[in-house]
Amino acid sequence: MRKWLIWGALLALLGGGLYYLQSSVEKQIADEVSEAIGNNAKTNVDLSLKGIELKQGEAGKELWTLKATNGWYQKDESIIDLAEPDITYFVQPDRDKVHIVAPNGTINQNKGVARLWGDVTVTNQKGTITSSELTFEDKKKLLIMTGNVIFTGEGFNGSSDNASWNLKENTITATGNVVVNFRAENLDKATGGEK
Repeated sequence: MRKWLIWGALLALLGGGLYYLQSSVEKQIADEVSEAIGNNAKTNVDLSLKGIELKQGEAGKELWTLKATNGWYQKDESIIDLAEPDITYFVQPDRDKVHIVAPNGTINQNKGVARLWGDVTVTNQKGTITSSELTFEDKKKLLIMTGNVIFTGEGFNGSSDNASWNLKENTITATGNVVVNFRAENLDKATGGEK
C-alpha cells in the first residue's frame, strides 16, 4: 500500500510540474505574439491558425483572397489578428488585381473592417502605393491609407498624408500635403489623356 502511495504522489508531482510548464510556455508564446502584432488580447484566443488562406466570391466570381502566415481568432469579439497578411482583391467589372501586403493585420468581422499596419504596400498594374496603415471598409469597398502615403507609377510619383481608393469606382483620392510629379514623356499615360 505504501508503495502505491509513493507512486501516486510522484505521479501527482509530475502531472503538476507538466501542467505548470505547459501553462508558462503557452503564456510566453501568447506574450510574444501580442508584442509582435501589437494586441494584448492573445491570452483570450479561441483558435490559433497557421498557414491561412481564405477566399470570398459573389455571383460566381472571386472577390478577394487572403493569405497569412498565422492568425488568432477571438470568437467573442469576432476578431482575427493576422501575421503577414497578403491580400489580392479583384476590382470589378474588369477584375483588375489589387495586391496588398503588410507585416500585421486585424479583421473585425462584425464591422466588416480590416486594418493593416507596419509598412503597407498596395500594388496593381498601374503602380504602387505605400503607407503606414490601411483600413478596408468592406461595405463601402473603400481602402483608406494613412501615414506617409507614397505613390508611384509609370510617368508619375507623389505623396500625401492620406489617400482613399474607392474600389467600386476605381478612383483614388489623395488629401493633405499632396505632391504629384509627372514626367512629360509619359503624361498621356499618367493622366489618361487629360491635361
